[in-house]
Amino acid sequence: MKEYTRHHLYFAYPENWILEESEIGAADGMLQLSNHSGAFWILKKYPFGTNPDDIAEEAAETMRSEYDDIEVNRFDKVVHGKRITGFEMTFFYLDLMNVATVLCFEHAGQTFAVFWQTGNQLIIHNGETVPVEDVLEAITESFLRGNRQGGV
Repeated sequence: MKEYTRHHLYFAYPENWILEESEIGAADGMLQLSNHSGAFWILKKYPFGTNPDDIAEEAAETMRSEYDDIEVNRFDKVVHGKRITGFEMTFFYLDLMNVATVLCFEHAGQTFAVFWQTGNQLIIHNGETVPVEDVLEAITESFLRGNRQGGV
């Protein structure tokens, strides 16, 4: 596993995934992780005062406009002291079922959105075959855990 530890942010991710940054140190930067299966994980930072609910709703509406038969399920929860609002969206693309998830929350005076998308892909991780979605959830968990209040 690799660890991202810049700009007061932390998360762990598989070493064979590709990391691309776009001004994540700025008030509204982003970074993206991707792998050979086509799955991706995006962290987007928004300026102070941006409403997490609005970001989540906008992401869900964008997906609704792109995919006719999309199933959208909203959720609100607290994870590692952060109030998270988001959506899990299931849709078909090229005859494959895909899952997209958006999670939005505030941390250290910033608003963040995590967005990931994957199909039914499986990858080999630590010698085991696992769904890519499990890896994306683990990356997100490491971010939420590593960036809790009073942490990084």
